[in-house]
Amino acid sequence: MLPLLSIIAVSCAFNANDGAPPERHSYAGESVVRVKLKSIRDVRLIDALSIDMWSHGIYGGVAEYQVTPEQRRAIDASHLEYCVMIDDLDAAIAAERKRIEDAPEGGVADFAWFAQPKDLAAINARLDALAALRPDIASIVTVGTSLEGRPIRGLRISALAVGTPAPAILFDATQHAREWAAAMTGMFCADQLIEGADNDPRIHTLLSQIEFFVIPCVNPDGYSHSWTTARLWRKNRRNNGDGTFGVDLNRNWGYQWGGAGASSDPASETYRGLAAFSEPESAAMRDFYNAHPNIVANIDFHSYSQLVLAPWGYTTAPNAEAALFQSIGEAMKGAIASETGANYIAGPIGTTLYLASGGSVDWSYGARGALSWTIEVRDTGTYGFIIPDGEILPCVRESFAAALTMAEIAGRPAVISLDAAFPATLMSGVATTLAVRVHEAVAGSVTDRSLMRRVNGQAWQSTALTLDSGDLYLAVIPPLPCGATVDCYIEVALVGGSSVRYPTTAPSAVLTAAVVAEQVLAEYPFEVANTQWSYGIAGDSATSGVWVRGDPIATSAQCEDDHTAAAGVQCAFTGQGTVGGSAGAADVDGGVTTLLSPVLCTMTAGARLQYWYWYSNNLGGAPNLDEFVVQVSANGTSWTTAATVQSSATAWRAADIALDALIPVGAPVRVKFVAQDLNAGSLVEAAIDDVRILTTACTAIAGDVNGDGIVNGQDLSTLLSQWGSSGSADFDGDGSVSGPDLAVLLSNWS
Repeated sequence: MLPLLSIIAVSCAFNANDGAPPERHSYAGESVVRVKLKSIRDVRLIDALSIDMWSHGIYGGVAEYQVTPEQRRAIDASHLEYCVMIDDLDAAIAAERKRIEDAPEGGVADFAWFAQPKDLAAINARLDALAALRPDIASIVTVGTSLEGRPIRGLRISALAVGTPAPAILFDATQHAREWAAAMTGMFCADQLIEGADNDPRIHTLLSQIEFFVIPCVNPDGYSHSWTTARLWRKNRRNNGDGTFGVDLNRNWGYQWGGAGASSDPASETYRGLAAFSEPESAAMRDFYNAHPNIVANIDFHSYSQLVLAPWGYTTAPNAEAALFQSIGEAMKGAIASETGANYIAGPIGTTLYLASGGSVDWSYGARGALSWTIEVRDTGTYGFIIPDGEILPCVRESFAAALTMAEIAGRPAVISLDAAFPATLMSGVATTLAVRVHEAVAGSVTDRSLMRRVNGQAWQSTALTLDSGDLYLAVIPPLPCGATVDCYIEVALVGGSSVRYPTTAPSAVLTAAVVAEQVLAEYPFEVANTQWSYGIAGDSATSGVWVRGDPIATSAQCEDDHTAAAGVQCAFTGQGTVGGSAGAADVDGGVTTLLSPVLCTMTAGARLQYWYWYSNNLGGAPNLDEFVVQVSANGTSWTTAATVQSSATAWRAADIALDALIPVGAPVRVKFVAQDLNAGSLVEAAIDDVRILTTACTAIAGDVNGDGIVNGQDLSTLLSQWGSSGSADFDGDGSVSGPDLAVLLSNWS
């Protein structure tokens, strides 16, 4: 049977030339429900019992679905947990239409224009009006032509003359027709860039440096259809030749086209098309990109869910610059919160939302190297696609705040990030290496890359970064004495004499670390058998894949060696497979399995639990659904969760957990690692190595008069100035600085 929307579309197509207005699709009796997805069975069941999935929640969460009365009764009989978000969908759509029909028309420079959604004619009229209002900075661009012959239009906005070498940023929206809030967001970006050109210093500066392109409606045919005929139409208007209409444009892009999260069924809302870029709309956007090689960053606006999403969508594996994307994503999230207080979630598409191959964000980053995001605007499911009038203006305001923040960071010729957070402490006497990404958005723009550092507030020193591979550079902080404080920032010099820094306002804001000494309270590398460790405990329910100690045999889900392969091969892991075994060979099945430590040490203030872990849960029939849990206890009976791993880490990863808030000082410390297989069809593997508990402190050094951790000429100078009298250099406490004190100092000379 064809989906209801497709059947209506066939009828409309047959009557397209009879001169009568199109008949509106009725959603009478339909509703929107939010379903709790507790298992893969729940996901498959609700997919079969619904018309369409409105939002895509991670397994273990919730998602909204559009259903008929019959489907809702079937959900009741299925015992799925749900609540009703929109009880009468047809009435909600009718009320939305009436609000729009009754609304006054706002002027060009008028926020009232954003009080209600606008159709394609109104969008195009406002684009023309904005270009006419400021022809000095704005001009119409036509990206291409849609399947039904509509122009795909937008604006170029910049104080720079056309053809001036400069980075460009693209904001596009409404690949999915029913996402009217996304179209309004794109329009607000264009509106505010023009309105703020002279009276907003941030915008004025950006327009003098960057060429902006704003394309508010990539899918004009589908968007028009959603206004005239079927409010909830998603795809373009491709006649698929089998009675169904439409290709999902955001599954039609050429990078990793045809993979997970894209359907080969023309009736599906995520139908990918017959080939990559088979649709004139996506092909036009590709050609626009290729005609503007200076595009260095992009935001593709969608609705809804309140998410800031980065590549990849086609896989749950992180991209090479995942830390950079997360850093900028968090900055956008912060800008949104500062503007309206709204809470958005930032993360990769594949692990934060769902797998979706053939998307524009993956293509623009994977094929073009542009830093690209999807922002899913308001809301989180209360209204879904039918956003109330009062929500539109705060929605577009917060999204524009995020867009400005992204432009200020990613619109530079070079973008700097750290692959890992700057450490709060450094180990004394040991060099520290930082992994620094220098994303050169404009090729050939960088001349030098340096680490700037100062110790104890003294003069800044510069050390050149060394190239590791690609855009990855290494910055080395040399060994420093215990007790010292080091400030750092990264500086990248650009052609023409300007520079880019990380943090951006350095040296006003810097990266700071205290230099400490490490005292290991407990350590277990698993190389030697210790019968006090328990590989499984009472109450465990796993039927296979229980914890063992040994040299693991690798699968695509399990590690081959322990973390310290050069020094040993033993670790704790879940289930020993066989050589050449499948990914699921000896994986955790049927419940939980626990690795339990003995008492490791007595809790000391400032103690930290450190370990290395391997975890895989992204394969099988319920990917990313299970969790890996780490707990600690002060008495061996009550346990506190110290860490929860929800996404795969199929490489050895370090964990570092502060214990002060978890274990009272003086109590015995125990830890357990719990691997879980709680969902049918999931594939779970875990491993643990090099567990230790440590604390950090600086031990006083005899002869270190000024307490900087080094006995050197400064201490000698102070001692000599106190000679014959009492003072801080009187190490033996005899009341006078003399020969014995000098001997102590010289014996500890650094």
